[in-house]
Amino acid sequence: MVDRLDGLDEVVVFDTETTGTSREDRVVSLGMVRLSPELELIDSLHLVFNPGRPSHPMAQSVHGLSDAYLRRQDPFERHAEAILDFSRGAVLVAHNMSFDWRMMGQEFERLGPGGFDPLAPRYCTVRGWRARHPGKRGKLDLVLAEIGLSRDGQTHGAYEDAVLAAQVLRHLHGRACFGPVRLIPPSNER
Repeated sequence: MVDRLDGLDEVVVFDTETTGTSREDRVVSLGMVRLSPELELIDSLHLVFNPGRPSHPMAQSVHGLSDAYLRRQDPFERHAEAILDFSRGAVLVAHNMSFDWRMMGQEFERLGPGGFDPLAPRYCTVRGWRARHPGKRGKLDLVLAEIGLSRDGQTHGAYEDAVLAAQVLRHLHGRACFGPVRLIPPSNER
């Protein structure tokens, strides 16, 4: 895990929404934004997946994606290569990296060898926030309120959360938040 991103290559900020939090749970949505070394937005990726299992009611109340909707989507494996291509060569960033890294790792483990490089440089915006603000909680909505931002609605979309985590990353690195970013629907949505 790296402490700062200054002088590093491009960055991919990502977020997952899942069926729950256990080893058996699956990723239902992935949002990724690619940033330049100066932390400017370069590209975006937003995908939804058929997890092959129902979402836990608490998870569904967080992400708002119905099981019926998710059953119509492609499984993760159909988009694994696109995910790896999008993130290749970048520092990986997430708000609560341990959770998102674990969930993505579980998805790639199901597919066999490959997946995110375990040695890839990673940065956690929760850890970065707590290091700068000792004693303050690092939950994304609380951090956003501290820096004058908020999400659009009550549910947590993976793409919106990736964009918001990128805003937190910019704040932690002394850059102003970029202007409004249009939320995009999943590119693979059926």
